[in-house]
Amino acid sequence: MQTKTQTSARVANMILPACNFLSKGWEVSILGLLAFVQQKYSLPLYMVGILSTVFIVCQISVSFFAGKIAHAIHSRNVVLLAIFASGLAWLTLFLSHDTLILYLSYTLGGISSGLFEPIGNSLVAKSSSAKNRGTAIGNFAAFGDMGRIAVGAAATTLAGWLGVNLACGIMLFTNIAALILSQIYLPKPNDADDPKTGGERVHLHDLLRNSKFVHATIAGIADSFSSASLYIFIPFLLIPKGITLANTGYFNVVFFAGYMSGRLVLGRMADKHGPSIILIVSKAIMAALIVALILISGYIPIMILVFVLGIFTRGTSPIIRAMVADSMDERVSFHDAFGAYSFASRGSTAVCRPIYGYLASFAGIASVFYVAAAVSLLTLYPAAKYDGRNPLGLSRRTGKHKHT
Repeated sequence: MQTKTQTSARVANMILPACNFLSKGWEVSILGLLAFVQQKYSLPLYMVGILSTVFIVCQISVSFFAGKIAHAIHSRNVVLLAIFASGLAWLTLFLSHDTLILYLSYTLGGISSGLFEPIGNSLVAKSSSAKNRGTAIGNFAAFGDMGRIAVGAAATTLAGWLGVNLACGIMLFTNIAALILSQIYLPKPNDADDPKTGGERVHLHDLLRNSKFVHATIAGIADSFSSASLYIFIPFLLIPKGITLANTGYFNVVFFAGYMSGRLVLGRMADKHGPSIILIVSKAIMAALIVALILISGYIPIMILVFVLGIFTRGTSPIIRAMVADSMDERVSFHDAFGAYSFASRGSTAVCRPIYGYLASFAGIASVFYVAAAVSLLTLYPAAKYDGRNPLGLSRRTGKHKHT
């Protein structure tokens, strides 16, 4: 029979993945509800773009400083602050009767996401050993994908049934529950130092001198540019193939299921064979699958291809995050490294969207996917350069890398 201490420890180990499940779900939900918000307030369509831009600008900006904030107030408090900020976002949406309040809601939502992701990944990376870090980060990310699917679907369904305000009220309730459970079960610091991520701080100039970190970050920038926004444009590629707009949503759900499967599988493969070679092979396969998606037709073949493409599109993100962690000395804190990496990769995602939109408008939707395939192949160079002793990255990781 389990003791009370064993049960508490088990719950503590699950609380961070559960927070990621909710954090990603809240992020997708608050953006997914923009259509309902636009309809309720009779907003012009350009306001949807403005509010989503407010969200991502705040998200990117805060992620850059997340490491500094964690060192100032402790990582546990950053997680609690992220949940609290999300709760305020839902509260203001729930009570809102003024369009000006919407800016505050989406600012708070962006702050919440920008705080949680880098610190959550840093905590998972630091608490796992080098030999299974890809698996641990992949599992953590998979919880986020499940949250995207489950919470996002629940929020939009509730908004359709009950209206956007009541849907936001229910999301607020999940925030309150998460905040209470996190307050109870997240490990408390024993002293001024962070027990999970204690160690020397790393400054930006140190990171820029660390060639492994730089190559991992460049790989993350190319990976995000080529893959993080494809789900937005897949419906526009499928409609000319005879798939109705109403049915394109199912393909995105399948695509996200591929995300989750890829994070679970590719992280384990990276632990076994080394991250560089798995990343190289995955990005080459992704480029080939994108070209195939442009060319093929047929409901079932496209459905299968979209799932497999999802595996190699975002299943690689845990690999790159493991590379970021492995580039750091185990004695230092990972917070600043993950904050800088998150800022760079998310910035790449934000930049690619208007570029892809412009390409779709003036060069055709297929051009978006050809460019994504080409940028995917650009990931191969920093992935190969990551391991200086072996350009192909075939050697097993030791978990201890020197800064160069």
